[in-house]
Amino acid sequence: MSDTTTAAAQAHQIAFSKRALKALGEEPAVRCGALSLLARIEPPDVPSDRSALIDSLSALQGEWTWAAPALLDPHLTVAMLFGDGDTSLIGQYLWPDADARGPGFRAVVDKDAIGLAGPLSNDEVLLSCLDLVSLNGVAEAEPLKMTFALEQFWATLALLDAYRMALLRRRLGRRGGYPAGVSGADLAEAWKAGMAVSDPGWSVSLFALLRPDLAPAGFEARVAGVIDKMDGLGLLARLPGDKGDPLGDVYILGQGLELLCNAVMAGIVQFGLSVQRLRTASEIEFTSVGGWRTSGGFWLADMSAIPLDGTGSVVVSLLGPSSFTELIEFALGGNAQVADAPFEMATTYSRDAVLVALQPAVIATTAEAVTTAPAAKTTKAAKTTKAAKTTKAAATPEPATTPEPATSTPTPDWSPTHTIPAEGITAWAAPDPKSQSVALAGGLPVAVVERAGDWARVVASNGWSGWVDGRRLG
Repeated sequence: MSDTTTAAAQAHQIAFSKRALKALGEEPAVRCGALSLLARIEPPDVPSDRSALIDSLSALQGEWTWAAPALLDPHLTVAMLFGDGDTSLIGQYLWPDADARGPGFRAVVDKDAIGLAGPLSNDEVLLSCLDLVSLNGVAEAEPLKMTFALEQFWATLALLDAYRMALLRRRLGRRGGYPAGVSGADLAEAWKAGMAVSDPGWSVSLFALLRPDLAPAGFEARVAGVIDKMDGLGLLARLPGDKGDPLGDVYILGQGLELLCNAVMAGIVQFGLSVQRLRTASEIEFTSVGGWRTSGGFWLADMSAIPLDGTGSVVVSLLGPSSFTELIEFALGGNAQVADAPFEMATTYSRDAVLVALQPAVIATTAEAVTTAPAAKTTKAAKTTKAAKTTKAAATPEPATTPEPATSTPTPDWSPTHTIPAEGITAWAAPDPKSQSVALAGGLPVAVVERAGDWARVVASNGWSGWVDGRRLG
């Protein structure tokens, strides 16, 4: 583990190997949430390493215990994209809470592992985003909007990349000025290159990364046809090419597109932000914006409300630094975390619950974990030796006539009825305090399936069962 000092706190980094994480997919009691990174990562074609995962989870302490639900079932995810022609960055941030009231973590996925860094607040992520795009030197702009049908927008992205490629060729040829236009062949080449290489420094790649579900397949074959239809909208003009010219027709930009292209070429800083919030099991709030930073303002395209059937339209707006900052702040939301107050939320993906699912006989790591037979509550009568003996006898349920061992058979129709108290309790293999025992971590949901006097047999979500003092269940 390596330490990185930040302005807000001492941040840490950990890594979970993909071999270790593969063990989660083999555990029927653990299912990744809708926004989890793990749901989109192909497991390695090697045996899983369950013991390594248990060791990594057991080592999480303090705010880092929230890394487990943030990774397995995040309710808020933020993807940040940046490219300036030389540098490309893709940052992913995860929070267990939809409003970022608790700690968040930056996730980095590489070939063999998923790394997490944190803990972070969304205020820190906001500052990181604004620092990347750099508000300095950007003038306040008069609002300007252009509206595109979805296919027209994709074609315009190819046009921007083709225009940039043509500009680079002019520079390599030591010619000044800007290209007058681009050809159909340029458009097809720009689209294919943008889809082949995921580089947020190029327009096609940037928005394909933001909304891969909307990027049209094989679009290089029809991008010129879509641009042709834009001829009648005043956005550009088509000049027929000379007969035999391999470049074909040339497309001359209209005033609005020329302004956008020239501004983008002068700055070449592109950014994207995708925010997803899981409000309920079937309700996800989605924000997806991307664009270009120029000296004359921020050109911003909002793709949040585009349906999957591609029937919507994309509005591209020119914003000044103030309006841009307000929009990004709104997308990320405010940080409601209260300083000095420990974060709490109900989740079935807590570190301890996952450990129990991976290893039913898990022992709670906190010093308060109960490791002996449950004691009765102290009463005034317990001050005398005789009363104390009576209290102790009542605190330990009498052994049942026929002890039943703990089991570990998955229960498909399992439904929790109780919760292990916060301080944790002891579970026995049989309704007898002399039988083998383990300590259960507080907050674990269980189902009571049988009672024998003061004893209760409980079943966890993965099918593990054991006997506990039923009087202490919440």
